[in-house]
Amino acid sequence: MRRRSEVLTEVRQAPAPRERKTATRVLVEHHEVLRGLMRRTQETPRSQPGRRRTLADELFDELWMHERIEEKIFYPATRDVTPGIAAAWSEHRQLSDQLAALVRADPRTERFDRELSVMHDALESHAHLDEEQEMFPEVERFMDEERLVDLGDRLQARLDTLRSSRRVRAVLRLQRALLRRTAGRARR
Repeated sequence: MRRRSEVLTEVRQAPAPRERKTATRVLVEHHEVLRGLMRRTQETPRSQPGRRRTLADELFDELWMHERIEEKIFYPATRDVTPGIAAAWSEHRQLSDQLAALVRADPRTERFDRELSVMHDALESHAHLDEEQEMFPEVERFMDEERLVDLGDRLQARLDTLRSSRRVRAVLRLQRALLRRTAGRARR
C-alpha cells in the first residue's frame, strides 16, 4: 500500500488539464503571437541582422501555420455564419506575398524595414480590423458556445501538431531558402 504523501505527490505532478478555449480566442491569442514577433522584429536594430532574420523566419513559420488552421478548419466551419470568409482568403494571399518579400529582403537594409512596415499594416488590417472587429463577433453571435469550444480544440490541436512537426519545419526552411535564393538571383 502506498503512503498518502506518495499519492499526493503524484496528483500534484499530474499535468493540469488544458483550458478549453473558443475558436475565436485561440485565433486572437495566435494573432498576439504574430504581433509579438512583428514588434520584436521592428525593435531589433539593423546592426543585428542575424536576430532580425531569425525573427522574420519565426514570423514566416507562425503566419504559415496560422493561415493553415484558419483555411482548413475555421473558415470552412464558419463560412455559413459570416460573409467575410472570401475576403479573408484573399487577404491571406496578400499576407503571404508580403511575407515572401520580407524574407527576401536583406535584414541590414532599409528595404527590409519598408517590407516589415507594409507587413505590419497588412497584418493589423487583416487580424484586427477584419477578423477581430468584424468576423469574430459575428461568429460568436451566431454559433453555439459548445461548437465554438470544439472548434477551438481542433484549431489548438492542429496548431500544436504543426509546430511540433519536423516535416513541417523542414518544408518551411526549404520555402524560405528558395525565396532567398530567388532574391539573390534577382539582384545579379
